[in-house]
Order: sequence, then C-alpha cells, then structure tokens
Amino acid sequence: MQALSFKPSVVRAGRRSVAVRAEEAAAAPPPPKPTIGPKRGSQVRIMRPESYWFRETGKVVSVDQSGIRYPVVVRFEKVNYAGVTTNNYALDEVEELK
Repeated sequence: MQALSFKPSVVRAGRRSVAVRAEEAAAAPPPPKPTIGPKRGSQVRIMRPESYWFRETGKVVSVDQSGIRYPVVVRFEKVNYAGVTTNNYALDEVEELK
C-alpha cells in the first residue's frame, strides 16, 4: 500500500484546496511476461486434421495472451465453403515456418 502525503495549497477566494500525491513505490515493477505463440505477421502451417486448411499456410493476425483455448488467429488466401478466410487455432495446432 502506498503512503499518501497531504500538502495544502494556496487559499483562493475563501476556499482551501488540498493536493494528494502518492509517494513513489520502493519496489521495482515486475518484469513483463514472455509472449506465447508465433509473432504477428509470421507464416504458419495448420496441423489440425479436421480443418479446411489442414497442411496449408496462413498469416498470423493476432495471438491472445490471456490464456484462452484457441489464441492464434490465422488469415488465409483461400476461402472455405462458407466464404470465411480466418480461423482460431491452439498453439499446438500451428507450426511456424522459417
């Protein structure tokens, strides 16, 4: 918990205002968490057998870092039967290409 310091300021027209400032925390902020999955914009091969794009390549649109089941969003050149060009995949269902 941070300590607060109160510092009265100048009295103006019969009013007194108080400025509240939180003092600096002595502890350094924790290091950022390492990112998971392929980087945005990289090419990946799909390894999910039931996927329309099985063994095809696509471009990573985003990778959700919150821990959801299918965090990798991949966009493809070819559309599937429903006219869709993107799909979400799990980390073990995509293989990053060099």
